[in-house]
Amino acid sequence: MIISITLDQQVGGIAQSLINYSKALKKINKTHLVILPDKAVIIKDLEDISNVKLVKIPKILLKFHLITKFVFDKNLENLLSSSKFIFIHNYKLVKYLSNFRNKIGLINHSGKARKPHNNIYNIFLTSAAKERFLTKYPLSRTKNIIIPHGFSNIRQRKKIIDRNDNFLNVVAAGRFVEKKGFEDLIEVANILKKENINIKIKLYGEGPLDKVFKKKLKELKLTNLSICKWASSSAEIFNGSNVFCIPSIKEPFGLIMGEAMMFGLPVISTKTDGACELFGNHPEKKGGIIVNVSSPDELVKAMIKLQNKKFREMISNNARKNITNNFSIDILSSNLKKLLQ
Repeated sequence: MIISITLDQQVGGIAQSLINYSKALKKINKTHLVILPDKAVIIKDLEDISNVKLVKIPKILLKFHLITKFVFDKNLENLLSSSKFIFIHNYKLVKYLSNFRNKIGLINHSGKARKPHNNIYNIFLTSAAKERFLTKYPLSRTKNIIIPHGFSNIRQRKKIIDRNDNFLNVVAAGRFVEKKGFEDLIEVANILKKENINIKIKLYGEGPLDKVFKKKLKELKLTNLSICKWASSSAEIFNGSNVFCIPSIKEPFGLIMGEAMMFGLPVISTKTDGACELFGNHPEKKGGIIVNVSSPDELVKAMIKLQNKKFREMISNNARKNITNNFSIDILSSNLKKLLQ
């Protein structure tokens, strides 16, 4: 049995990675026991995957059991002791699981080079994150490996896309926080308005900057950018759009970027760890256009470039091929199988 443990209970990269890991482990006939807060939004999705078993605990109680090293919950301790491997999705939890150190894999969702815990597996999502860690901690006794995210079969999902390819409809999505760079997207909309360029942008999400963004749209009198609440599914986000934009200042991987490619959307991304891992040195051949961070003018140029339908279709096809050939659930499954041998 393989265990994953997290304190996270929101929509985001950790939640989606739990789904992807479950699907990948199912392909190699591994039961995936997930220990998580009982209010986690991902519970229903995990319950729909046949190899998944859930241990749902109130977050404050789960924290207590971790801090006390399961002295008051021997059943949980026995589950952890009997597991073959434990995936940890939050850095702070490692110190509480020192008794199981030889079979722990810490998934570095943040991309940060944090102080290492010896004799565990450090699982990085990108080569850039691994290099950053080894530069800072060259004498670390951790086992450092790269396992990028994996994505489900795109052909099954492509059928539900409904869009008008005669016009450029750009979509973006994520938490409304500074590091996501959505203020640059508002500036992009302002430039498009001034230049009288007919490109529409939809921004899905929510977060601390929600009111700030809406106030800015009102001040600039922008009608070419609309803000929508977080959708219930990726299909709802991507429907009606033919380009995905991710203007992040920092992005450890960007799961939604891979999902957009899976749906056949060309991606415009800033130069982040995730974009470099997905697109390498030849972005257009891999399904994307990379621009510098905090460069609204470059984002506009990329959008204008993708107004060319023939070019856009080429990038779209490249995006699907890239995800299928290099970042599929099958490849994630194969990487996990090697790790668990």
